[in-house]
Amino acid sequence: MHQQYALFWLKRWVAFFLMLSALPAVSQVAVTNIRINVIEESSVEILYDITGNQPADSVYFRLRSQINGVLNPAPQFISGDWGQDVSPGTNRRIVWRALENGFELDENIRATLLVKVIPGAGRKPAESVTETPIALPKKKYRPGGPEFALLSVVAPGVGNIFVQSPKPVIGHRLGITATCYGLMLYGFMERKKSRDDYALYEQQRNRTAAQPFYDSANDHHHRYMIATRLSGAIWITDIVATLVKGVRNQKQRTKTVEPKVSLKPGYQSGYPVAVFNYKF
Repeated sequence: MHQQYALFWLKRWVAFFLMLSALPAVSQVAVTNIRINVIEESSVEILYDITGNQPADSVYFRLRSQINGVLNPAPQFISGDWGQDVSPGTNRRIVWRALENGFELDENIRATLLVKVIPGAGRKPAESVTETPIALPKKKYRPGGPEFALLSVVAPGVGNIFVQSPKPVIGHRLGITATCYGLMLYGFMERKKSRDDYALYEQQRNRTAAQPFYDSANDHHHRYMIATRLSGAIWITDIVATLVKGVRNQKQRTKTVEPKVSLKPGYQSGYPVAVFNYKF
């Protein structure tokens, strides 16, 4: 009797454990150990560990910058472990090619990593959220663009310092500033002397007494013309050189950036069309 009773409960316990093993595993989705890096000032790398997720769950992220607010990365510039079919494990990696997407990494960014959990037996249809601020490294120097030509308009030689690569080069450029201002100052002083001597020339009553003042005024005026024209020539040369170098730097920076305006052929309803695309 006792053996039959024990066998009865043994069968019940075996059946119970078999039912438990047949049920889907219940686990909590967890995202931990998030690390964010900047790769060569052009891409954002997000590393993270994830457990408890299933292939149908969707991993995605949001980015917010300190100044411009929410950023909207284009999917074609995102690669790595995001979306569905992300395997649980450590060091999952997402890379956003920001510079190609038209974004410069020149301000603080906060990344929010989310997991959209697909409802199932014992699973809650909730999002698992973890966020961390990005630690941007010290920004690498980038040669200036054509806008620095405006600085050369005010201070010749100074604008040209900031369009040099791979770093600002002072060299003789402050000498250009001193030379331009020095020649200009010298020229205006000579003009004043020329006018003063010419005024004395006009006050004389005979040609013999007036001639030395006229010659002196003429010499001062000649030096004024040479000094100011030479200063202007150096000034304009520096502005043009800064502008040309700045334009080259700007073209170099935008080589890898997706163009804002594009025109390419396409088809619509079986007819060839021109597709014009402009990105804000």
